[in-house]
Amino acid sequence: MAYPSSIDKLPDEVRALIGRLRGSGWTIDEILAHLNKLDLVEDAISRSALARHTQKIDALTEHLKLSRGMATAVMERLEDQDDDKTARMNMELMQSLLFQLLMGEDGKPVELTPKDAMQLATTLQRLAGAGKSDVERVRKIRELAATEARQHAAADAEETAKEAGLSADVVAQIKSKILGVSA
Repeated sequence: MAYPSSIDKLPDEVRALIGRLRGSGWTIDEILAHLNKLDLVEDAISRSALARHTQKIDALTEHLKLSRGMATAVMERLEDQDDDKTARMNMELMQSLLFQLLMGEDGKPVELTPKDAMQLATTLQRLAGAGKSDVERVRKIRELAATEARQHAAADAEETAKEAGLSADVVAQIKSKILGVSA
């Protein structure tokens, strides 16, 4: 089991500051000097611990840039695709990313805190809900399209029937029994 590093034990604000400084191009020594100058941490942070932490930040940043580039390329290809396919693709990408996060760098599963497990479960539940919402939305769109098609067909049938000299009762029966549209 991996123990949290001295950096992982720091307050969230300090870790966020380290991330922002690294993202702005600061070196490890500059970050360390800045933290010491601000006196934000009680215990001294070792340069090696900070270096390991910034390596993780750099790797994550690189991974995010790669993911963003891939997402942009996929979205450019999907510009002409309908929203249904794009929504399904987004859900599948999110699910894939979640499972990647659960695997550690060494290929062994990551151990989650109860809070992390709860957040993961909530995210998976929301993904499932999004999938269900997507299916429901597609169903409603199809129902609406079918209703509109029946109404157009009924209007066309009524016009054709009148041109052929059929009575209003016959037209109403055709619309009702064949097209499922009430008169």
